[in-house]
Amino acid sequence: MFEKLKRKKILVISVCLFLILIIELYPSHINVSNNNENYFIGANAIIDALKQAESLEAELEQRYQLTAVILHWKRLSQVQLTVQYYLNTSFFKEIIVWNNNPQINLTLNKILTNNQSSNLVRIINSKYNLKDEAKYRACVEAKTLVCFYADDDWDVSHYMNTLIASFRSDPNVLHTATNVATYYNNMLWTFMDSRIDLHTGFSWIGSGSIFLREHARRHLQLLTMNLKTNQELFAFSDLFFSIWLNDIPSQMLVNLRSLSMNVNKTDTPFSSTNEFYDFQKASSVLAIRKLEYSLRLNQSTMTVSFPRQQYRRFPYCVKSPSLKDDFIFYSNVLPIDIEHIPFDITRDAKRATYINVPSGPNYIHFINYNTLKAVDNDRTTCWRPKGLVKKGDFFAIDFLYIQTNIIFSLIIGHSQKVQSSLNIRISFDGMWWISHQSLKDTVIDVNQNSTAKFQRLVIDSRQFSPELQSFRYIAFNATHALNETFQPSEYGAFNRDDGNQVFINYIQGNIQLRSMHSFDDKYTTYTYTLSYL
Repeated sequence: MFEKLKRKKILVISVCLFLILIIELYPSHINVSNNNENYFIGANAIIDALKQAESLEAELEQRYQLTAVILHWKRLSQVQLTVQYYLNTSFFKEIIVWNNNPQINLTLNKILTNNQSSNLVRIINSKYNLKDEAKYRACVEAKTLVCFYADDDWDVSHYMNTLIASFRSDPNVLHTATNVATYYNNMLWTFMDSRIDLHTGFSWIGSGSIFLREHARRHLQLLTMNLKTNQELFAFSDLFFSIWLNDIPSQMLVNLRSLSMNVNKTDTPFSSTNEFYDFQKASSVLAIRKLEYSLRLNQSTMTVSFPRQQYRRFPYCVKSPSLKDDFIFYSNVLPIDIEHIPFDITRDAKRATYINVPSGPNYIHFINYNTLKAVDNDRTTCWRPKGLVKKGDFFAIDFLYIQTNIIFSLIIGHSQKVQSSLNIRISFDGMWWISHQSLKDTVIDVNQNSTAKFQRLVIDSRQFSPELQSFRYIAFNATHALNETFQPSEYGAFNRDDGNQVFINYIQGNIQLRSMHSFDDKYTTYTYTLSYL
């Protein structure tokens, strides 16, 4: 009797395990979760996930269309050039020019040159010079859900594609672009205290930024509520905006290019006025004091309160756009461990002021070996984070949207031991990552000289299994700690075509030819590992 019951129990367990396996192999969709568990899924699930990701990409592009905001004060020629550039792109559904100069009635005829006409441009003439506050007031007037802002003295053309793609992949976060020194400085100006849900940081928005219209609206409400006795600080709204979002801004590390300007020497810059830096310092200190005080008292009963939760999709990363603005190189290995910088409001209220500026060997190392060095088309430079590789460290590429037949090269300076120990993963959405042996098997080392300092690897997605040939992200993930550092030197993309191909690499004076064969359309049966990076 006991043996009969035992056999029956084993049979029931076997049936249950079989049903679980079937469910795992053929899910109707892939759920996003925040754990590190692995799931084994089949080719059909991969194809379904790809279709859903492509549909979501199209939906996000339609939902998060952009309005460009331009401030005018006394540089009409700069506004004219900026408007013309924006009109020549396909990035914006609307352009709002906010005139901060009450002595001038700005019209379309004054902005548009050569008798142009455009229904995309809208002008708002302000009765007062609202300075920084005007950016957010203009954004609230936007017809779209999202606003783009940059000062009129910066050339943003070489990182617009990547900044927009970065925003649409994580739209609840402020996305900005800045240079190396300012990026490191902004990382120093972070504030973390998990006991009161404080997790914020600072970023300037003037060299290119994208944010939700709803965030601009809430910001104006918070200014009104919290600066009743400090209304002179409304002009310094930028110093409050990113801090009061209570989330670390997503900052892209770029080479900033300033535009040439005809400066009227009789005009006094805002930053040269009396007490400017005193007001700036007061704003920085008051911003964190107000946020910390509200979170500590848990003032959730207020009509408009500071956010306590983070709604970001991705962890904070350091990242840079390619020279052609067609992909993003990024990593979770940060130059500063911002998660563990201690914070005490009684000691650290002045952290986000210019008494706290970058210096020392860590800063110098980052200047010389930051992520820009991996995409600058210079083999003598590289991204090399300080410290040894830890389990979970990764570097990755975002190709901005799901693409097929991706071919790219990777020049590395770390050892073959490090590279071979990395787990190569692809992703459609940057959240769920697919790992399969076929990804690693297709990495080609095209160095002829085994003693060369650098190795050049070519990755051709047409050699992946058919259901893996389309993706948006590819990552190289450390599965265990290593006694070396990452050292990618350069990335490069090749033309993508269908069918049989031969591509040519010119490497150290030798031409390397390799035939690329095409695949049939039949899907074979594979098992993949799906995990959260």
